[in-house]
Amino acid sequence: MLDDRTIGKYGPDWPVRKFLAWDENSNRIGWSAYLGEDKAGKDDADVSIYAAPGRARVDLAGLPRTYIDTPGLDLLRDEKLRYAQALLQADVEVEFHLYPGVPHGFDSFDTLRVVAGAHDNRTRAIKSVCRDQG
Repeated sequence: MLDDRTIGKYGPDWPVRKFLAWDENSNRIGWSAYLGEDKAGKDDADVSIYAAPGRARVDLAGLPRTYIDTPGLDLLRDEKLRYAQALLQADVEVEFHLYPGVPHGFDSFDTLRVVAGAHDNRTRAIKSVCRDQG
């Protein structure tokens, strides 16, 4: 969850909708609980970019390298792509992984072949940060 303004963004004909495990209602509830109903999803609301980084309209240069992954059948997919692009445009090192054909929460299903690869990528990224800090 990077941008609360995705609430209500996709129309009823969006082809991914039927595969969503995290749907627009879940998104609305999550953001409203986090930001408050008076702010969540409202373009003109005063929301910190630390709470919703997808709202950032400032130079992102100087941020640490970033790991982002996303399933292909996910309401949050496009906001993750946009944020990764914004970081790259600011010359921030980004490792990005898109896992096509799986929904939000796919990593809970250990029997899926793609899950092992996703776990390996995440573990490697975390170890890399720990090595650099150590």
